[in-house]
Amino acid sequence: MNDKTIIFHVEGGIGKNIMATAVAAAIKKKHPDRDIITIGSWPAIWFNNPNVERFYQLGNTPYIFEDYIRDKDTLIMKQEPYHHHGYINKKVHCIQAWCELLGVDYNGEKPEIYLTHSESENARMQFGSSDKPIFLIQTNGGPMGPDRAPMSWVRDAPLPNVLEMIEPFFEKYNPVQIRTEHQPGFENMPWVASPNVRELIALIKWSSKRLFIDSFAQHAAMALEKKSTVLWPMDNVKALGYDFHDNIVSNVTLKKTHLIDSYLGDIDISGQPHMCPFKDDNVFDASQAIKSLKRQKDTKFPKSLMSAAPPPQQQQGCGPGQPCPPQGMPPQGIMPQQGFGAQPQGIPMPQQQPVLQPEVVPAN
Repeated sequence: MNDKTIIFHVEGGIGKNIMATAVAAAIKKKHPDRDIITIGSWPAIWFNNPNVERFYQLGNTPYIFEDYIRDKDTLIMKQEPYHHHGYINKKVHCIQAWCELLGVDYNGEKPEIYLTHSESENARMQFGSSDKPIFLIQTNGGPMGPDRAPMSWVRDAPLPNVLEMIEPFFEKYNPVQIRTEHQPGFENMPWVASPNVRELIALIKWSSKRLFIDSFAQHAAMALEKKSTVLWPMDNVKALGYDFHDNIVSNVTLKKTHLIDSYLGDIDISGQPHMCPFKDDNVFDASQAIKSLKRQKDTKFPKSLMSAAPPPQQQQGCGPGQPCPPQGMPPQGIMPQQGFGAQPQGIPMPQQQPVLQPEVVPAN
């Protein structure tokens, strides 16, 4: 263990931790002689990161002061990029703002995620036997639960609008939605949720089409260099997006009356209903998204290894022409055998327009 260290403190969700990996790379370039000790909320994002010596979870930091701080040559890097003036005014990206606050040079560092060969192969084997390429969709983000509103107009995409974008691809692709059981979903469309976020990230690697919002999936796709179509109800591309993706922004114009409760930023990520500027669910130009999705190239699976994929599992109510009921995380203590809790093989999509559940009530 190096006697010279840096404690890099990271608060926030999965996406913010993914962005923080770019900051860690910049820190290491500035201080190559020091070991970085990261303290944050999502350990899985930091597995195998070569820039970080050790990772501690927030709230579980035994002997940190004694081991790394008391009378030690240690730099404490704990700043909140969301309070940076340039970030608040959408002049600089969150990663750059973070670097500036920490006094390190920003040279265009991008997020980094290091999947192992085993993690990648597990995802390939579970989804590689699908009869069609995977179309991965994320319409909602954030830590949702039964006590939270199911939609945030600030960053979530209205399901009726998204349906227009994905329907043209039903014949040739298997759509799979990333969501939790408390978030809105399409009836008869399989969805995935896993307590191990690295499984979901590995799925992103093997997907062929990707339609995301500003949530962890678009940051993970950047780290994996998987070009995606990203929907932005509010234009936060400069502060949180990447030019690498196709960023589709709504044409809404905020009015002064809508910002009555705004403080450190023009909008609250939770999306307070009385501040919603949209008249209906037609937030995005669907044709623009369809054109972007068509440009995405299919991911090629190794043909020599296709036979290693497990055969499709037939479930009751999932026969030819019969729609599969949505499935999510397995009961506690039971590990899913296929698709991290979803049924990915040969999903027969209904001929009629899927019914949306739950209904999204447009704000007035």
